[in-house]
Amino acid sequence: MGSIWDAFDRFFGSSHNARYAALLRQLADVGVDCAEHFKQTDGQDLQGIVALERKADKIVDEIHELLDNSFIMRFDIPDAMRLTDEVDNVIDKMRHAASHIDTYKPFLSTLRPEAKELIVAGEETMRALRDLISLIGEAKMPLTRVRELQKAINDAEAKADLVINKAERALVVEYAPQHANDIEFIAWDKLYQLLEDMTDDAKRCGKLILSLARKEA
Repeated sequence: MGSIWDAFDRFFGSSHNARYAALLRQLADVGVDCAEHFKQTDGQDLQGIVALERKADKIVDEIHELLDNSFIMRFDIPDAMRLTDEVDNVIDKMRHAASHIDTYKPFLSTLRPEAKELIVAGEETMRALRDLISLIGEAKMPLTRVRELQKAINDAEAKADLVINKAERALVVEYAPQHANDIEFIAWDKLYQLLEDMTDDAKRCGKLILSLARKEA
């Protein structure tokens, strides 16, 4: 038996659900590619990250156009729009971090272990988010699996919180003396915040998808 959305497609024309799910998955794939490239290059390849972000922006524009021209969708259109923009925010944060590294390259050309740990946590959240987004393409999202993947995102985000808390305390101790380099402190502190923010954005995406899954359960 077909789903209720099959019936909508027959009576009202295509509801664009399948296209939305496919485009959102493409956006998540770009996010994973960006996270992988960021990790492999320690965020030093700004041009490469920018190229991936622009690729993501084109997909976001296509999704916005699709939603603007849709009448009936599986999910509320404002919810679908918000999820799209939140996923885009995760990718934007990677570009912001790469831009920051490029600006402060004299201090950030070699990343500290704490920064690398945050990058790994960011990649973990992006991979779990991509798997979570893939479930949107199913006729009905399996709530149990949605919860499992959301927990994976939350666990990686919690790990990032622990890393940044420890790293920032160490920065205060290192740069407290009067002779310390204030600009170098700013460079590291801001980088840690940008990398941790990426995991926060992914966590928000997970919450949104869980809410969508609950609504149709």
